[in-house]
Amino acid sequence: MQARECVLTAPGEYELSGFLRGVLGTAHAMAAPHPAGARIVMLDQRLTRLNVHPHEWREALAILAPRWGGLAHDPRAAMQTVTLPNAALRSWAPAHLRARRDAAGDVQVSWIRCARSGGETWEGEPPLGAEAESYRVEVLDGAALVRAAQTPTPAWTYAAGDQVADFGAYLPRSR
Repeated sequence: MQARECVLTAPGEYELSGFLRGVLGTAHAMAAPHPAGARIVMLDQRLTRLNVHPHEWREALAILAPRWGGLAHDPRAAMQTVTLPNAALRSWAPAHLRARRDAAGDVQVSWIRCARSGGETWEGEPPLGAEAESYRVEVLDGAALVRAAQTPTPAWTYAAGDQVADFGAYLPRSR
């Protein structure tokens, strides 16, 4: 979660506003939101980017973090060993899911893909940023997986017959 404004209102208390959720592929983190009173980190001009080379992903890295303006050999610098999972390469979750039941009882499902870069266009399809487009669609009954399918396009049809096979029936189209 990001907040555009972070204003100190009392010692140790901030007022946040202008929220953004699921930015840059972080939609998966929205499944378990932070509880009220959770610790926050304010990212500002003091933030330094950690450049990790491809061969360093999934390797134990010793990270040394001095205070703002401090040097790496400062004895107050914090040191921690981390193994980074290269979440930056994880596929981003689609957005704007739509489902429509047609006259035959089939459910037409569609979505908008999310691009890693260059996707902020209002003209035409956003660039994929990958060599191939592929989606895994899962139908769940509670937590149980009842059907899975792969599709190369941002659309899938859940046939009426498959719905009956999976659930014993399907709900008729509402009028």
